Amino acid sequence: MYDRVQGWMYALEHHTIFAAVKKGFLLVIPIVLTGSFALLIRSFPIPAFQEWLAGFGGGFLLRLMNFIFDSTSGFVSLYLVLGISYYYSDEFAAGNPGLRLMAMTTALACFIASFGGASGSLELESFGTIGVFTAMLCSILATKLFFAMELNVFRKFRSYAAGADIHFRSSMTAILPMAVSVAVFAVCNLLMGTLLHVANLNDLISTLLESLFGNLHGELANGVLFTFLQNLLWIFGIHGGNALDTVAQTVFTGDHTIISKSFLDNFAVIGGSGTTVCLLLALILVSKVKSNRNLVCSAAPLGLFNINEILVFGLPIVLNPVMFLPFILVPVISLIIAYTAVAAGFMPPASQTVTWTTPVFFSGYLATGSWRGMLVQLIILTVGTGIYLPFVKLWEKIQADGSQFMVAELTKCFRNGEEDGADMNYLSRNDSVGMIAKAMAEQLRSDVENEAVPVCYQPQVDDKGRVIGAEALLRWKYKEETVYPPLVISLAREDGCYEALTWCILTAVCRDLSRIREKVGADFQISANIVAEQLNSEKLIRDMIRLATDFDVNHQLVLEVTEETSLVNLPRIGENIELLSEHGIYMAIDDFSMGQTSLKYLRSNRFRYVKLDGSLVRQIVDNARCREIVGSIISLGKNLGFRVVAEWVENEEIRNVLLDLGCTMFQGYLYSPAVPIEELVNFCISYQQTWMKEEKGVIK
Repeated sequence: MYDRVQGWMYALEHHTIFAAVKKGFLLVIPIVLTGSFALLIRSFPIPAFQEWLAGFGGGFLLRLMNFIFDSTSGFVSLYLVLGISYYYSDEFAAGNPGLRLMAMTTALACFIASFGGASGSLELESFGTIGVFTAMLCSILATKLFFAMELNVFRKFRSYAAGADIHFRSSMTAILPMAVSVAVFAVCNLLMGTLLHVANLNDLISTLLESLFGNLHGELANGVLFTFLQNLLWIFGIHGGNALDTVAQTVFTGDHTIISKSFLDNFAVIGGSGTTVCLLLALILVSKVKSNRNLVCSAAPLGLFNINEILVFGLPIVLNPVMFLPFILVPVISLIIAYTAVAAGFMPPASQTVTWTTPVFFSGYLATGSWRGMLVQLIILTVGTGIYLPFVKLWEKIQADGSQFMVAELTKCFRNGEEDGADMNYLSRNDSVGMIAKAMAEQLRSDVENEAVPVCYQPQVDDKGRVIGAEALLRWKYKEETVYPPLVISLAREDGCYEALTWCILTAVCRDLSRIREKVGADFQISANIVAEQLNSEKLIRDMIRLATDFDVNHQLVLEVTEETSLVNLPRIGENIELLSEHGIYMAIDDFSMGQTSLKYLRSNRFRYVKLDGSLVRQIVDNARCREIVGSIISLGKNLGFRVVAEWVENEEIRNVLLDLGCTMFQGYLYSPAVPIEELVNFCISYQQTWMKEEKGVIK
């Protein structure tokens, strides 16, 4: 049952629309961060600092902070429209960046049209956090409408113009879809004003919510409803504080009321909507996900001053299927705790207005004039953090399990494609498999650029029990889980970072070889995999030679090229192999017997090693034909002067059959799986000591 729910939630999170919204929020984090720092400086809760800020340079610094805030957070909805539309348009025109830009521009124009009043006037404040919900709605609907008309309705009636400039012609083709889209949104806005007598969608929502109040009896009931709705709206990207500002001014007023704006700011929503200072503490205490820990580092400095946009947009809280419940529940419980403390006479009412950026505890003391206000805030923090803790754990478990689930789906899809020989271009897909493939490719490219790609080594043992070498194997991890290596290679090729990945692995191999030479012997060799196309590049070959020379491992490095790719039709491959041989770098054919490699390379001794195809080795015990093929290859190796290595030696029965056929070099789980370099060194030393004892007859 959990797997089904987890799969459903992950599929929902990675649905094209939800994924576009989430990525759009992540895209505006730098903007929000810049604006938040400016806001913090502008509103820093120390009177002396405020006086200095207002007087410095005739108020220049204060005006500068205002300008930075207004140009970043003040227009965050506009930036959000562009971000969401950019990612959502990928579903319709992934390979046409010009058309995607047109869709983004259309969505932006439709969003602006949604805030035009009956007179056509616009209020700039609508483009800040107030307009987040409308921004989400417009970016999706306008982009969908634009492409629906561009790709279907107006395809036969496009506006073409004379001239050779393709970009100009592309712009002209977007005239009708853009014009109709903007007109539709403008008409809807005007109809809303005419029929419902509201200026825009946000005003309509505010009006409907205000009608809920007044029918409830009791200040606490109104307070609970207000707090519930204020935080519920944030879940959908609606600025709850602004949407219910009129309610706060009309309902929570009077000389004998407990619940006031100061009370709400300093006790119900400590740290901002959702009482997110408790969420921040919960993440600090239990978060194990790297991205969430990085988010905490960014959000904590501002969170101390009740600026929580980074946390709300970065996690994100908006449309979060798990965090929405504590985000709503904690403020309500905080309100009830503080209200009970005042009603019981334990804490004085919050009678003083306190700057909303005042940190917790200071705000509690200043608002009530008593240390009891600080104590109540401490109780609220403790209870709120305790409520958030299990949800943080659940959210991170769903993130981890969801990633594993989708990686498993992608791996299954890839393996099926391997068997069927199907086209496996996953980065061009827009379904959930394509989503996880893009996320993995992005992480892979980052790891390659930072040289953080793990390489493990599987030992190779000869018939006398000596460890004579190892094969370097890619063991890259995504979300702490090792990914099927051929899938990693496929994603690297499709993403365009395969050559950089190869170079990263070769550098690691040469570095490790130079480190372990003294411990395992100068004749110890490590092989690394390349593809035939790379073997055909003289520049890459010379770079490999230079790399091996720099680390002084020329006679210890072996390059494996799979026989799966034909070597015959690559013109420079012969001379490049000779060049490698001249510099002491050996060559091996991997998965030999797949039928595409020309025997002329074996006749001329250009390959020193041939590695048997694993499918032959695995069947060698029960399949007589496999034994005959392997025996023929071993015999051919003796006649032509190359050595044969058997992979996939999983048990002694397979090794004994190979020994009878004349094979003397083995690699497989019978000896060891692929291990990190430190474990390889320990394995070699331990195995060598055991072999020496056997040679001396200590172990019979």
